[in-house]
Amino acid sequence: MVSEKDYKILIVDDHIQTAVYLSNMLEYEGFKTFQAYDRDDAVKLVHEQKPDLILLDLALHKTTGFEVAKQLPQEKIMLMTGYNLEAGTISKFKNIVEIMPKPIDILVLKEKIRNVLRLPKKKEI
Repeated sequence: MVSEKDYKILIVDDHIQTAVYLSNMLEYEGFKTFQAYDRDDAVKLVHEQKPDLILLDLALHKTTGFEVAKQLPQEKIMLMTGYNLEAGTISKFKNIVEIMPKPIDILVLKEKIRNVLRLPKKKEI
């Protein structure tokens, strides 16, 4: 049976505290995580680690999540943002499979990740 430990998630956020927090929460759930804080590290880690999903912040230092998504057209991306985006903006990117509003609700994030990766819902105790 496939479980969380079978999946790798790359977290890309230039706010190190946010990336570490998300990484810790997802590793607690059993996922293997990697962190990148800018576009170059993200692209490098994608090629090295081949993640199953990328959690990508829209507002990165010196670039945007959209620019990163353009460089990684074959990757499955969940875009994290505090902005209200028009549907047409996202529809240009076939690799952006989900939007995660900020501030992040960790329970909603876990549910969205499970849906994107097609994992069964976990029973919360």
